[in-house]
Amino acid sequence: MNIDENGYFIGKGEYVTFDLLSQLFPNVELKIQVKFQDLLKGEWVDTVTERQEKETIDIVVYTDPIIAVRVQDPHHTGRITAMRDKVQRKTLEWNNIRVVDLNHYDCVNIMKEKRNDEAMRELLEALNHEGIH
Repeated sequence: MNIDENGYFIGKGEYVTFDLLSQLFPNVELKIQVKFQDLLKGEWVDTVTERQEKETIDIVVYTDPIIAVRVQDPHHTGRITAMRDKVQRKTLEWNNIRVVDLNHYDCVNIMKEKRNDEAMRELLEALNHEGIH
């Protein structure tokens, strides 16, 4: 895990995922560590809790609709974090944002920071699972 120039934690697999997404979406804006609340619209902006104000989305792909990519390391399997992830996912979906989770147990090569065909396959499978082709 690294801390970027803005003080955000960059977890394992995030840079690799960003690079792979850049290959898949070469002419689309991508951002890393986007504030959760910045993706919300209308009345949803006022519903953000103090905890959610600190949350970021690992990678955002600015397509129509927007795609939020969350790189989920093992700590996301804990009960409290999993519950927060579920609330975050539903809130993003209610704001017409597609959510793609790259779970550590499905994306072994991505988590190992490998930029290879297997990592790309893992990413493509996750995108396809969410109906993104």
